[in-house]
Amino acid sequence: MNPLSARARTGEDAHPWYTAAVGSYLVLALVLGGASQDNDGFDLVLRLAGLPLLAIGALRLLTRGDVSRTALLFLGSLFLLPLVQLIPLPPALWSALPGRAALATDLVAVGAGETWRPISLAPGATVDALLGLTPFATVFLGVLTLRRSQAETLWLLVAVIAVISVGLGGFQLGGGPSSPFRLYGPDAGRAATGFFANRNHWAAFLVASLPAVAAWSFQRRASADRGRSGVALILGAVACLALLAGVAISGSRAGAGLLLLCALGLAPWLGVGRQGDPRRLLLPGLLLVVSLGLAVAGSWVAADRFADARRDLRFDIWAEAGRIAAAHLPFGTGAGSFSAVFAGVETPDDLTAGFTNQAHNDWLEVVVEYGLLALLPAAFLLLLLQQAWRHKGSQSTLALLALAVLLAASLVDYPLRTPALQVLMALLLASLAVRTRDRAAVTDGDQA
Repeated sequence: MNPLSARARTGEDAHPWYTAAVGSYLVLALVLGGASQDNDGFDLVLRLAGLPLLAIGALRLLTRGDVSRTALLFLGSLFLLPLVQLIPLPPALWSALPGRAALATDLVAVGAGETWRPISLAPGATVDALLGLTPFATVFLGVLTLRRSQAETLWLLVAVIAVISVGLGGFQLGGGPSSPFRLYGPDAGRAATGFFANRNHWAAFLVASLPAVAAWSFQRRASADRGRSGVALILGAVACLALLAGVAISGSRAGAGLLLLCALGLAPWLGVGRQGDPRRLLLPGLLLVVSLGLAVAGSWVAADRFADARRDLRFDIWAEAGRIAAAHLPFGTGAGSFSAVFAGVETPDDLTAGFTNQAHNDWLEVVVEYGLLALLPAAFLLLLLQQAWRHKGSQSTLALLALAVLLAASLVDYPLRTPALQVLMALLLASLAVRTRDRAAVTDGDQA
C-alpha cells in the first residue's frame, strides 16, 4: 500500500487554520443560531460569515478524492429540492398540480391566472429556506474535508458551549422573565433557555451534547496516563451533571423524555455488564440516579405543562398538517411555506391568539413542504447512517446516539429549524462520514 495515498485518504493534509475557522464558525452558530424565527440579524451574520468558508470547503473538495460520495449526494439533494420547487411552470401545468386547482380558480377570478408560477406556494419563503442551508452546509462540508481527529476535536467545542449555556440559563432563571441575560426575551413561566429562544430546543441541545461529553472524557482516558485520565473523567462527570441540571431547569417535557432515551443509549456503551466487572455498573448507575433526582427537582417547573398536555394544540396542528400534506402530494407546498399555507386553511373556529409558525413535528412538516420529494435526501441520509453503522466504533456509536436524540425531538417540535441544532447535526453526520472513510481506508489497506 502506498503510504502517500494512505495519508491523503485519512485527511492528514488538513491545515490547522482551516480547522480553527470551521470551529469558530461552529461556535458562532451555536451561540447566535438559537431561534427559528424573528432572528433576521443573527441569521444574516451566520449566512454572510458562512459563505467564504463554504467556498473554501468547496475548493478543498477539488483537491481530495476520498470524501464520501453519499455525504455529498445528501448535501446536494438538500439544495436541489428547493431549487426544483422554484422553477416556473406554465399556467396550465401549474394549475394541474395537486392542491392548486382552487387557488388557480381564485387567481383567474382576480385576473392573475395567466402567469408562470413555481411549485412553491411561497417562493420568497423557499428562497429564504434555500439560503438558510448555509450554516448546515458550511459545517458539513468543512468537517468532511478534515481528518478524523480534527473533526472529533470540534465535539469538545459543543460540550463547552453546552456547559456555558447552563450557566447562562442559571442567570436567566434567577433574573426571572425580564432577566437581561435572555437573548430572545421572556420565555413562558420561570424556565431558562440558554442561548436558545425555546426551552425544548435548549433541552434537546443539552441532551444531544451528553454523548459529546462522554466521547471527549473517554477518549482522553484512553489516550492519557493514569493521572490525566482521572482528571478527564472528573471533568466529564462535572460537565454531565451541569447538562443534567440544565435539562431540569429548562422545564421541558420533551427534554425529560430525551434524557431517558439518552440514558438508555449511553448505558450499554459505558460497558454495563462487560467483562463481568460490577464496577462498570457504577458510572451508569450514578448517572441514572442523578438523572432521576434532577428530574424530580425540576418537576416544579414542568408540572403545570404536563398537566396541560390534554389541551396541547399540537394535536390539532398535526391533524390539519396531515390534511395539507395529503392534498399537495407528491410535490409538496414548497420549502419554508408551512406557516403561509397553514394560515390559508385555518377556519374561524381554529383561530387562536398565537401564530402557528411550524407544525411542531419536523418529520410531518417536511412531508407538507416537500411531499414525496423528501424521499431523495432521506434515502441518502439512511445510506450514510447505514455505512456508519457498518464501520462503527465507540465514537460513531455516540454520534449516532446524539443524532437519535435530535431526530426524536423532531417528532414533537422543530429543533432542526434552528441554525444551532442544524450545525450540530451537520457536525455529527460529517464526523460519521469521516470515520467511515478512515475505517474503510484502513480495511482496504489491510486487504492490500
